[in-house]
Amino acid sequence: MRWIETQDVIFAEKTTERIVEVGPADTLGGMARRTLASKYEAYDAARSVQRQVLCYNKDAKEIYYDVDPVEEEAAPAPAAGGGSAPPAASSASAAAPAAAAPPPPASSGPAAQVEDAPVTAVDILRTLVAQKLKRH
Repeated sequence: MRWIETQDVIFAEKTTERIVEVGPADTLGGMARRTLASKYEAYDAARSVQRQVLCYNKDAKEIYYDVDPVEEEAAPAPAAGGGSAPPAASSASAAAPAAAAPPPPASSGPAAQVEDAPVTAVDILRTLVAQKLKRH
């Protein structure tokens, strides 16, 4: 009975569009898919809601976000014959690195005391979900 009430809150009141099951099997996800098909299909169609029920074991490619490497664009080449500097000098100045970052400050003693903060239930939950989703 509580699972049905929970699903009503998730699907009707909160209009959740993406659910990820973190458990070892896709048990609750399967029940959620059946509930969506039998009870919320017309509701979702009328409101143009598209939902996903995913399991981290089976749907990793859809859950994890892969960042594509960004290729840096080459610096534009200077116009030929338009400047007073010889071509070798302009290419040398283009190849010069940007200003170097300042060195980190030297450690002159022990670090300042940091006050302990209490760990909340939300912190623990976030840690567990991050660990299961491999998002450390």
